[in-house]
Formats: sequence, C-alpha cells, structure tokens
Amino acid sequence: MKLHFYIGLILIAFAVFDFVHPVQPIALWYIPIIWYGYIFVVDSIVFRLKRSSLIVNYPKEFVFMLLISVPFWLAFEFYNLFTKNWVYFGFTWYIHLVDFTIIIPAVIEGFMLLNSLHLFSRFKAVFPVKRWELYPVFLLGIFSAVAPILFPKYGFPFVWLVFFFLLEPIDFSFLKSGLLYQMSRGRMDLFYSAILAGPLTGFFWELWNYLAYPKWAYNIPFMNTLPKLFAMPLPGYLGYIPFSLSILAFYVFFRRFVFKYKNPIFR
Repeated sequence: MKLHFYIGLILIAFAVFDFVHPVQPIALWYIPIIWYGYIFVVDSIVFRLKRSSLIVNYPKEFVFMLLISVPFWLAFEFYNLFTKNWVYFGFTWYIHLVDFTIIIPAVIEGFMLLNSLHLFSRFKAVFPVKRWELYPVFLLGIFSAVAPILFPKYGFPFVWLVFFFLLEPIDFSFLKSGLLYQMSRGRMDLFYSAILAGPLTGFFWELWNYLAYPKWAYNIPFMNTLPKLFAMPLPGYLGYIPFSLSILAFYVFFRRFVFKYKNPIFR
C-alpha cells in the first residue's frame, strides 16, 4: 500500500480516539480529519486495484477537486437560505471551508472505488442518447434552479438535481464527456457506480456527523416524523443519488477549463 493509506488510517484512528476522549480545539476538526483519512485510504485502495489513482497519478487534479468543492457546496448553502433544510451547530466559517473541500473528492473517490471493484462490469449495454433529447433536460435544469427559491416547501428536492440537469447536456453535447456520454458508449457500469457512490458516501457523512460536534441537523418537510438513520430521515438518503450525479456533471464541466487530457475518473 502507498504511504497515504497509512496516513489515512492514522487520521481515522486519531479522529475516533478524539471522539471517545474529546480534546478541544482538536474535536472541532473531527469531520475534516476523519474525512481526509477516508479519502486517503480509499484512494490508496483504488491505486492498489487499478495501479492508478487521483492522488498518486493526478495530484493536480485532486487539488483542483478540493478547491472547486468549496464553491460547489456554497451553491447549496445559497439554496438553503430559502429551503432551510439543515442548520449547523458549533461551526465557524474556517471549519466550514475546510469541511467543504472534501465533498467532491469524497464522492468521486467512492465512485472510482466502486468502478475499480468491477461490481457492475457485466452491464455494458448502450444507453442511446440523441442530442435533441437533451434540450428538455436542460429546461428541466432551469426549472430545478428556480423551484426551490419560489416554492421552497415543495421544490426543495430539485436542489440536488440542478447541476445534473443543467450541466450534463453541455458535458454531452459540447465536451463529449460526462456520465450520459459514457452511457451512450456502452458504459452503463459507470452509471450504477455513480448512483451507489452517493448513498455510500452519504452513510459515512451521516454517521460521522452523528458522532461529531460541531454537527448539523435537518428540517425536511414531510419527513421530520419518519424513521431516521442517525440524523437523516430514511427517505433522505435517496437524495444522495442525484447529489452524486450532480457532482460528476459539475466536475466534468469545470475541469475542462483546466485539464485537457482524458478525464481519469472514467477510466
């Protein structure tokens, strides 16, 4: 295993120890510590399976993911001003910024791990996509962008689909990349890895948030009285599926302005 595998294990162990025996101000950084440990461990496993990973082979791309993850999540914080679906306790702005850096890398590393395990390699059917079919998808993206603002009580689920509906048609039509483009070329396995990566990562988000302080809590219309796993109502985990699709669409779009070589996350 690569060195960052052991660094990741140390970070995870340190975070767990600090949860059991909290020491301030270290306990305030529990979430980023354990998440960077998770990312390092997963990346090293991906390298072991594929002989290629983001941190080892594409470190600049990994750093770019960390940086672009912050404005990505701030867009959701903007929508939360209207939907008020979650609230934070005990965070400061600088802890927030560090926490936000892990969002895109965590999901994409999980996506690459699932892809490396070849769990869905037998699913190679072509998903035909015609360019004209993407116009209504883009229009749905515009609707998704305004619905949570105009009708927050009923439009809040569209928050998690905004970037997918808006950017995936552009990724496909102009960049010749993205999840739909890969599916149209017979890579349905990538789609299944993507929709599983969201709930997989979401489980750890909710678990470690439940154990941590600072933390966040939810106020989701029609779900607050439903059974929960940690702080999240069970149906809420379905939201991690479109969230992971939006992450992929967002990253594919913005990385093209910086990197010209083939996107390594789809290899």
